[in-house]
Amino acid sequence: MYQRRVQLTGGGTLLVTLPKEWATQMGVGQGTAVSLVPTPSGGLLLLPPAVRERNRCRILLDGKTPVQLLRDIIAHYIAGFEVIEVVGKRIRPEERRTIREIAQSLVGLEILGETQSAVTLTCVADVRDFPVDATIRRIFGITEAMWDDALHAFLQKDEELAQDVIERDGDVDRLVLLVARQFGLLLRDLLLEEEVGRSRQEFWHYQSVADQLERVADHAAKVCRAALALTSPPLPAFGERLGELAQASRAVIAQAIQAFEERDPVRANAVLEGKERPEEVWPWVQAAARDQPENALPLSIAADSLLRIREHGYNIAETALDISVL
Repeated sequence: MYQRRVQLTGGGTLLVTLPKEWATQMGVGQGTAVSLVPTPSGGLLLLPPAVRERNRCRILLDGKTPVQLLRDIIAHYIAGFEVIEVVGKRIRPEERRTIREIAQSLVGLEILGETQSAVTLTCVADVRDFPVDATIRRIFGITEAMWDDALHAFLQKDEELAQDVIERDGDVDRLVLLVARQFGLLLRDLLLEEEVGRSRQEFWHYQSVADQLERVADHAAKVCRAALALTSPPLPAFGERLGELAQASRAVIAQAIQAFEERDPVRANAVLEGKERPEEVWPWVQAAARDQPENALPLSIAADSLLRIREHGYNIAETALDISVL
């Protein structure tokens, strides 16, 4: 940390000198235009032009498995890098295909150029073109539709529909990673706060909600995998009880999302009051398992997932309380 004393010129202008070492490193000299950004805490940030220009990185390919490369590229994507260069001694055709598949799985990531030893990726998704509140609504909409179909697929043992829901989980993952990237960009580029109209603290709450909705979608996919493991469709009595449980759990999530969007602490507290009144679920699940012992595990998985998504709804309600005070 550097410390400077404020000086006063004869004309009444306040001056602060810049550390020479830092100025040289960042390319700041006489005539350089810098940005001064007030922060909500009362501080004043000085940002030179080079801050944005340094937003690129390099990933070494040698020795990485496809899964390791996927994780590495996603990590740099989330961190907010605009240019990601994957380099190796010689990139084989199968490795190029892997890189293309990874790029296609992430919103806005495109191949900018290729050589024998490098593939350059760039992210063309502008944070201003994807308002985070609209992205959250889109994630919630996809998740709701997944659960509609997941319940139908499970109760009717519809394997084709179950497989479709499992595939749609990837759509949610792509949007959640986009929100994570936008948050990473805000941390790297402090000028974006003013441009997108949301603070980093506020955006952190949006990312938290996106993460909770991702887990809700994961449970819809989990129920569909359980549907694929059914020996026969569940009995009608179990289906009726499961439907009631699903309605109650999904209502918690919907109300929590509404409380978050409206920053309504009253509604959020009303949602959280249900946390103190747990339902007795396992007696009728165990009874159904006794009636269909061959389906015992899938039946338990479906009920457990519906209980767990309710907990994610409570987490969203708590986030709604947190953001309501900002």
